[in-house]
Amino acid sequence: MAIADVRHEVVLALAHIHEAQREAKALVDHGEDGERVFAAGELDFLDRQEGMLRHRLGEIDAQTADEHTLLAWARQEWFNLMFQLDKWIAHG
Repeated sequence: MAIADVRHEVVLALAHIHEAQREAKALVDHGEDGERVFAAGELDFLDRQEGMLRHRLGEIDAQTADEHTLLAWARQEWFNLMFQLDKWIAHG
């Protein structure tokens, strides 16, 4: 996958996270007690995901298209593993 395609996917993921954050904030402000507790946990999860994606976006912007090193591959795999682990913990 080209680096531009990866960047596009990260930007789309950020947009989805921002929408989910708006929904969770609305629940925190106007939901029932149980919904507020769930939404607060979801906001924490979404904030961590947003931070990871913003960090990844910075890495993508800093990387040139010509760099295809073992270190870059290892960083990508680490990011993917941490993303999936965090998702699994939050929703598992």
